[in-house]
Amino acid sequence: MPQPRLPLPPEPAVYSGLHTDHYPWTEVTTDLLTRQGQGLSAVFDAQQGPHWARFVWVGGALRGGFTARGEVGWPQAMAGLPRAQVTLTPLPPALAETLWAAHTHSPQPLEEGWPGGRARLEGGRFSGVLLANGACSYWQGGRLLGGALPEPGTACELLGELRQAPSDAAMLVFWKDLIAATHSHAPLDEAWRSVCVRLAAEHACLDPFAREVTVQGGHLMVEPGVPAHELHPALLTAFRASLARLGQPLNDLPLGTLPDRPEWQAAGLGAA
Repeated sequence: MPQPRLPLPPEPAVYSGLHTDHYPWTEVTTDLLTRQGQGLSAVFDAQQGPHWARFVWVGGALRGGFTARGEVGWPQAMAGLPRAQVTLTPLPPALAETLWAAHTHSPQPLEEGWPGGRARLEGGRFSGVLLANGACSYWQGGRLLGGALPEPGTACELLGELRQAPSDAAMLVFWKDLIAATHSHAPLDEAWRSVCVRLAAEHACLDPFAREVTVQGGHLMVEPGVPAHELHPALLTAFRASLARLGQPLNDLPLGTLPDRPEWQAAGLGAA
């Protein structure tokens, strides 16, 4: 299978387009070994005419190298590209790891296109690369690491892993757990009732007189007939508004493993 050589984010290179006629492979190798000992995270590209090789380091460890035809070792690359132009681009370790992992994946379509598919990338905790008409962005655990996002309406492909989005039932359990954990540190009841009066015009299910969604003693109760597509955005809005009213930053809450659950990203809470 042909290996993709993905565009890199616009990071400043240590050196770019140096010719091995003037910067010999022996000196390149010595320099990279020194940087490897210093914890190098980077992409090294060598190009000679139409032929190329790419090597990736993460945190001082060489992950490996590849060409358009497949995996390649350093001695083979030097022998096959004796008069190459070479470029070294440092990258954050998470981004370098994502780039390396992506070269083994086959492209899969993102059915919703852009930006409609963003919610599925975040909810499915996507780790990999999003490709679209020249745009290339890098993701880990549903979070954007870097790169260029597609233009609206663009069809997209994925190189990586997209987990199944949590079910509606799992999301409701998560919200109950999150509200209970929050209430034990910052009592929510009064703030929740107050913000729901204001938010009822935007989210009808929050109307305190209808009592479709209530919080009492930190326990979330939801009437069975409330549609999930209305419920979950309403819960997110009311939760954030309640924390703001209490002056309680989300980051400061002792939530244990809740931010590690897939429902955290799917709920739209982002990084804790």
